[in-house]
Formats: sequence, structure tokens, C-alpha cells
Amino acid sequence: MTALTAVPSAFAHAILQESSPSNNSVVRTSPKSVSLRFNEAVETAFGSIRVYDCGGGRVDSGKIVRPSKDSVAVQIDRKLPRGTYIVTWRVISADSHPVAGAFVFNVKKATPGGSCKQVFGTKTPGTIDALFKFVRALDFALILLVVGGAIALAVVLRSAAPELRSRLFRILAGLSFGLVVAAALCIVLQGAVAGGFGLSEAFRWDTVHSVLQTRFGRAFLWQIGIATVVGALALLASRSRRLELLPLLALLLLPTISAAGHARTSGAWALVFDVTHIAAASTWVGGLGFTVLALLLAGDDRWPLASRAVPRFSVLAVVSVATLIVAGSLRGYQEVRAFDGLWDTTYGRLLLVKIALVLPLLLLGLYNNRFAVPRLKRQIASVVEQRRFLRAAGTELAIMAAIVGVTAVLVTEPPAKASVSAPKYATDTVPLGPLELNYIVEPAQTGPNTIHLYFFKPKSGFPASVDDAKLSATLPSQNLGPLRIPLTRIVPSHYTTSAGVFPQPGDWQVTIEVRRGAFQSFTQTVTVPIREG
Repeated sequence: MTALTAVPSAFAHAILQESSPSNNSVVRTSPKSVSLRFNEAVETAFGSIRVYDCGGGRVDSGKIVRPSKDSVAVQIDRKLPRGTYIVTWRVISADSHPVAGAFVFNVKKATPGGSCKQVFGTKTPGTIDALFKFVRALDFALILLVVGGAIALAVVLRSAAPELRSRLFRILAGLSFGLVVAAALCIVLQGAVAGGFGLSEAFRWDTVHSVLQTRFGRAFLWQIGIATVVGALALLASRSRRLELLPLLALLLLPTISAAGHARTSGAWALVFDVTHIAAASTWVGGLGFTVLALLLAGDDRWPLASRAVPRFSVLAVVSVATLIVAGSLRGYQEVRAFDGLWDTTYGRLLLVKIALVLPLLLLGLYNNRFAVPRLKRQIASVVEQRRFLRAAGTELAIMAAIVGVTAVLVTEPPAKASVSAPKYATDTVPLGPLELNYIVEPAQTGPNTIHLYFFKPKSGFPASVDDAKLSATLPSQNLGPLRIPLTRIVPSHYTTSAGVFPQPGDWQVTIEVRRGAFQSFTQTVTVPIREG
């Protein structure tokens, strides 16, 4: 029964709020369908709801229906006999994250036996997940360079020599076509991550086609189309040296990132803030990258070009940084909402790392703007100062690359607000004599709690029957207890109560006593942290 501890499982933004039949319920008649309702819209291109008997045989029809955007159901086209049934589900959250979980229900009266452990849904392989994060980072970095490069060529480097501009346009075209490849790989790997597949299955057309039916797939398909056009126009500009609509078309890449991420699920203002944030980052990161590249390729014209280009970029950077801070702060608040979400969630900790990396960038930018830029503009910078400027710019680019990597991981994590608002519970699997005990205490806070105890055989995962189970709790730090907590037997392998009252927060010592037959009894004590309700 280990798999059944994921009730609900919140791997991503979408959270299961209600199921019919509900978890551990006993229904009088066989249900005609099993339905799930989430806190937001979900997609089922890769998802499914499967219903198994406790022997591992499927009993659902396989036909998925959508009563509403936030609900999914599967039909049961047969009359289910008395017994225990397991529901496993896997859907795609609106922000492209896979969400999975499992629960049980009983028809009339539950019967022991069968393996519930074997029917739990698949999990994304670790190598696929890591590869997906890497390709997302590459895709994001290429967008920053393409958009920022197009802006830099239009504003910062417009006075560069014609031969140098032609070379930079060809580099921009190469980056754009590289973005096409990266976006295509994102579509393929999204199929693997969302479906829990291996790499070979991800390249199958039916998997790719399923991704293209989702919002993520459509956003990245648009990204491929726009990047192709930008690359073609950049090649033309390398010959005619005319920009025309190139920067505006490059800017159209930005909404494709927001449309496939968290911002799309948070409303119109979140989308505006997110696009603005990425536009500012592109101008700063990509603009700096192309400005430094132009100086490195300029040869004898390097420092005369720097006297013209660096001051222009400095003005652009100041505006970009101010916009970046404002838009980023607003987006950060929208995705975190509570201070404890910054240090209690992976999303929040990654956001803190990103902020910590931005701070030295701001200091470097302040130094350059205050000291290096004025001397470069007047062409009075010494050789030592010129080298120092290039080293500082290289350091900025290295830190920016690290920020891009953190951001790529950040967008694949569930936002902190989902974890903060999600129901909390304490759960673990511990040995109990020759058996194993899996317990769930929800919501693990002061006041009433629902407690589930599952007993099973360690090697096979089969439910194990016990004749009686007792529960008591003490709080040593406050000299409270032992408090006796009554239990109700659902089946011989599953006991529960909704009367688990913990009056004070702290680390409670919960003792479980079970009896098997007339002569066997086993005891186990576990620590359950209870927080203030």
C-alpha cells in the first residue's frame, strides 16, 4: 500500500481537490464512473485514470471524459463485485507539469488480498528529467541571445562596420536555427516527462502528436515557426544590412515562454509581467553578449566602437535592470504569496538563489556605469582599464549563464503558492514486527486530524491482516499524554480515524500497537511533527 500514500500527490501546480468515489470510501453500489476534480484546468493528452481490482486487473473502460476543464473521469462499463479497488491517475497541469497520484475505494465491503503496490503509475526517469531541464535551459538562453542580439544590432551596434554587422547577423541566424532544434527537443522531451516514458518512446509520432495537442506543444510550435522566420531574415540582413522588422519579430518569441509556463495559469497581469520580465532580461543578457562579441571581433576598431556602443548599451541596461526588478518582484510575489514559501519549497529556494546571483550583477553594472563607461566614451581608458572592462563583462556573462540555468530548473518546479496552499500531511513507512506499517496523518496540525494505518507484507507488498490495532500519542516536551485515539477498521489491513486530536504543536510520539491471533502483538513508536493549526 506504499503507493497509496500519494493522496493527493502534488508534484505540480494542479492539486486534486475531490474524487468520486472518495478516498477509502465504501459505496453501496458499483459506480458508473470515477471522477477527479482539481483546483485548476488540467490536460489529459498524456494522462489517464485507471481503475484496478486488488489483484491488478483493470476494471475501467479506458474511455476518458471531461465534465469540465478542471475535471476528468473514466467510465466503468461493468458491475463491480464487492471488494477494494485502486485508482491511479496521471494528468498534465495547466503549467505543463505532470501530476500523479492514487487512492482506493471499496464496493459494499472490502476484501483483503491482491497487490496495490504493483499498479501505481509510472514516474519520469531521472535521466529524462535532467535532460529536459538542460534543454529548457538551452532554449531559454537562445531566446535571450536572439531577442537581445536583434535589439543590440538595432540600437547599440548600428554604427559598427558593415563587415562586422554582416558577421553578427550570420551569428544571429545560427542562434535562431539552433533555437528551432532546441524547441523541437523540448516538445519531444515534454512527451517523455509528461507520460513517464523513456527516450525511445518520446520520439514516436503519437507521443509528439499528443504534445502538440497541449498548450505547451502549441507554444513551442509557434516558437519553432517564429525562430525560423527570424533566422531567415537575419541571413537576408547579413547581405542587405537592413533590419526592418527583425527586432519586432524576435520579440514575438517571448510570449511562447510565458504561454508554456506558470504565468499562463495566473491571469492576464501575470502574463504581462512575465513577458516584460523576459524582455528586460533578453535586452540585458543578449544585448551584453552581442556587445562583447562585437568588441572581440572588431579588431583595430574595438575601442573606437566601444566609445560609441558601450554608452548606448549602458542606458539600455539601466532601463532593463529597473524593469527586470519591478516585473520580477511582482511575478515572484504572484508565485510565492507567503514568506515561508521562500524557504519551505524548492521553488522558493531556487528563487532565492536567483536573487543572490543577480546582486553581484547589479554591483558589476553599477561599477561599469560609474567608472568604466565614462572613460570608454571619452576614449581615455588605459589598457589596464580596457582589460578590466572586458573581464568584468565576461564575469557578468558567466553569472548570467548561471542564472539561466537556475531559471530553467525553476520553470519546471511547481510554484511555491501551490505547495504552501496544498494540504499538509505527515507520512512514512516503518517496520512493525514482521510487517510494515504505512501511516498518514492529515493535515498534521493542531486540532482534529484524519489518520490512516496500512499494514502490508514487506517483500510482496500484499496487504497484511491484523486482528486489532490501538493508537496513542504523547508530547514529551509538554508532559502531555498518553492520549488514546480510537480507530475504526475498514478492512483487516487498514484502520482509520477522524478523531486524531492533537491539542498542542510539537513532535508527538505516536505509538501503534497491533495484535495478530491470540499470542502475537507488535508495537512501534513514530515521531509525528504537528504544526500550529
